Amino acid sequence: MLKDMTTGTPWRLIVLFGLPLLAGNIFQQAYNLADTIIIGHYLGPNALAGVGVASPVFNLISSLLIGLSVGASIMVSQLFGAGRRRELPCAMSTILIISLAMAVVLTVLGQLLVLPLLHVLQTPADDLPYAEEYLRVIILGLAFNILYNQLSGLLRGLGNSAVPLYFLIFSSILNVILDLLFVAVLPWGVAGAAFATILSQGVSALLTWIYIRMKVPLFHRQKGDPLFDRKLLSTTVHFGLPMALQQSSISLGHLLMQGIINPFGTTVIAAYAAGVKVDMFSVMPLITLGSAASTFAAQNAGAGNMDRIRYGFRTTNYLAVGIGLCLSVLVVTNREFLMGLFVSTEDYPVLAPDIIATGMEMMAILPCFYVVLALIHSCLNTMAGAGDTTFSMFAMILMMALRIVLAWCFIHLGGMDEHGIWWAFPVSWVIVLAIVLIHYFRGSWKKKALAKQRS
Repeated sequence: MLKDMTTGTPWRLIVLFGLPLLAGNIFQQAYNLADTIIIGHYLGPNALAGVGVASPVFNLISSLLIGLSVGASIMVSQLFGAGRRRELPCAMSTILIISLAMAVVLTVLGQLLVLPLLHVLQTPADDLPYAEEYLRVIILGLAFNILYNQLSGLLRGLGNSAVPLYFLIFSSILNVILDLLFVAVLPWGVAGAAFATILSQGVSALLTWIYIRMKVPLFHRQKGDPLFDRKLLSTTVHFGLPMALQQSSISLGHLLMQGIINPFGTTVIAAYAAGVKVDMFSVMPLITLGSAASTFAAQNAGAGNMDRIRYGFRTTNYLAVGIGLCLSVLVVTNREFLMGLFVSTEDYPVLAPDIIATGMEMMAILPCFYVVLALIHSCLNTMAGAGDTTFSMFAMILMMALRIVLAWCFIHLGGMDEHGIWWAFPVSWVIVLAIVLIHYFRGSWKKKALAKQRS
C-alpha cells in the first residue's frame, strides 16, 4: 500500500495517490456538512447560525495541531524518500507525544476562551447559546481530532492514502447515523451533533492506530529504539511551525471575517455558514491535488531529484485548471439546490427563503474563480513539499489578511453590503496567485531543498 514517488510517470502517481486522498477529504468534510444540514433542518436558522459562528473559533484553537500534522507528513515523506527508514518509528512516537501534549493544553485553554471569543465576535444574542454549547462539547474531542489527523498524515507520508480513506468512510457514515440519533431522535440539540463528530473521529483514530500496529512494520519500534528524539522534533517543528502558523493565521482570518459578518444578522450569518460549507466541500479536489503534489515533491526532494519536481509541478497545474473549471460550472449551476439542503422553506418560511437567496448570491461569485484557487494550492504545496514551507505560510497569511482588509474596505469605504465580503475572496486570490507565480519562477525555493540534501 506504500507508494514510492521517486520513480514512475508523475501524472499517474499524483492522480492515483490523490484519488483516495480526495475521497478521504470529501468524507472528512462530510462530518461538518452533516452537522450543518441536520442542525439547519431540525433545530432551525438560529442554531445553524450559532454553529456557523462556532466553526472558525474551533478551527482557531485546533489550527496549531493541524499545521503540525502537515509538517510531520512532510518530514516522514522526506525520510522515506531519502531511505532513512530506521528513523521512522522514533519519528512517529515523537510526533504523537508532542501532539497529544499540545491537545491537552489547547483543550483547557479552549474551554476558558469560548465565551470571551464569542463576545468579541459580536455574536447575536439569539445565536450565542447554540454557539457556546456546540463549542464546549466539540473542544473536548480535540485529542481525537489530532490523533486521527496525525496518524493519517504519517501513512500519507509513506504514500498510503487508501487505508485512511477506508476508515474515514466508515466513521463518516457512523457520524451521520449518530447525528440523526442525537439530534433528530434524542433531544440533545447542537451538543448532540458535536458528540457525534467526537465519537466518529475517535473511531477513525482507533482504527488507523490498529492498522499501523498490524500492517506497517516501518513504524514498529525495535528494542533500543528511542521513544523521543529532539532532533526529529526539531525537524518536525521546522516544517510544521510555518504550516501551524499558516493554519492559525487562516483560522484567525476566518474569525475576523466572522466578526465582519455578524453585525449583518442571523440571515447573513446562516447564509455564510451554509455557503462556506458548500465552498469547502466543492474545493476538496483542488486541495487534494495540492496535497498529492506536496507528497510527490517531498519524496523527490528527499531523493534529490529537482527536475522531477518541476515536471510534477507542470502536470499538477494542467490538472488543476481542468478540475477548477469543471467545479465552477457544477457549483454555479446547482447553487439553489445546494443552499436548499441546509434550511427548509416549509418549516421556516420567514428566514429560510432569505438565507437561500443570500447564499446563492455568494455562490454565484466564489466558484467562478476556482481555477485561481487551484493554481495557488498547486504551486504552494509543490514548494512546501520541497522544503519551502515558510513562503507557503507567508502567502496564505497574506491571502487571509487581504481578504479581511478588502471586505472591510468594500463595506465601509465602498458602501457595499454583504456582497463586499463575497468579492473580497476572489480579489485576494488573484493578488496572491500573482505573487506565488513570481516566487516560483524566481527559483529561490529550490535552495531549501538543495540545502536539505547537503545537510
